[in-house]
Amino acid sequence: MPGELRTTERQGRTQERGRRARRRVLEAALEIIAERPVGEIQVQQIARRAGMSPARVLYYYRSRDHILAETFLWSEQELAARRSRELAEVTDPAVRLERYIRIYLPEGRHDVSWKLWLEAWLRSTSTSEMSRTADAIDSGWTRDLVAIIEDGVAGGTFAAVRHEEFLPAFNALLDGLAVHVLIGRLGRDQAVRAALAEAADKLTTTG
Repeated sequence: MPGELRTTERQGRTQERGRRARRRVLEAALEIIAERPVGEIQVQQIARRAGMSPARVLYYYRSRDHILAETFLWSEQELAARRSRELAEVTDPAVRLERYIRIYLPEGRHDVSWKLWLEAWLRSTSTSEMSRTADAIDSGWTRDLVAIIEDGVAGGTFAAVRHEEFLPAFNALLDGLAVHVLIGRLGRDQAVRAALAEAADKLTTTG
C-alpha cells in the first residue's frame, strides 16, 4: 500500500507538471500571436518564450498547427465563459444582442482570437486542425445568437425572422466588420453601431 501511494503521488506530480508546461506553451503562443503575423510564428519562437526546448514543446504538442489550434480553442473558451457571464446578467433581448455584438467584435487590431480566426479561414478548404477547431467554436456563437433572437421574438421585442435567412447575412456582416477593425479601417465603436443598425433594420417589429 505505501508503495502504491507513492506511485500515485508521483503520477499526480508528473501530470501537474505536464499541465503547467502545456499552459506555458499556450501562454507563450498567445503573447507571440499578439505581436506578429500568425504565418510567421515558429515552434522555436514559442519554445524560447515559454523557456523550454523545442523538443519538449513538441512532446506536449505534436506540431506548430496543433499548438495554434489548442491556443485558438483555449482563447475562445475564455471568451465563451465571459460571454456566458455577461449575457446572463441581462434579460432584455435588445441589450443582450448589443452585448453579444460587443463581445463578438475584436478588441482592436491585435486581438489574438481574431488573428486565429483569420488563420482558420485561410485553411477552411482543408481539413486542418485549425479549420476543424473553428467549426466547433462557431457552433457556440451561433447557439447563443439564436437564443437571443428567439427570446426577442417570443417576447415581442424582435420581429419574427427566418434563421436561415437572417443568421448567415448577419454573421457575414459581423465578420466583415471584424476584419475592418483588424486592418484599422473602422474603429470598434463604429463597427458596433453598424451591426446594431443592421439588426434594428431586420429585427424591428412593425406592429
